[in-house]
Amino acid sequence: MASTFAPTATMPGLVRAVAEWNPVSSVANAVRVQFANPNTPPAPGDPWSIQHLMAYSCLWIVGIVLVCAPLSIRAYKRSIAA
Repeated sequence: MASTFAPTATMPGLVRAVAEWNPVSSVANAVRVQFANPNTPPAPGDPWSIQHLMAYSCLWIVGIVLVCAPLSIRAYKRSIAA
């Protein structure tokens, strides 16, 4: 559930809330803004994730790296030791 192909304004309540906070939606919308093709400007009542697309996308990227990098290093060290 993301706003990659359909705008969140057309989605029902719960689906819309999930799509607005989905990191895929934020990255897709941030790319649209960077290429000067924004969907619609964020409204004052929109969630933080929509009002700050680049910051939210970067937070997810950093969070995923912080979680996955140590796990992958640990798995690699285990495979070498075995």
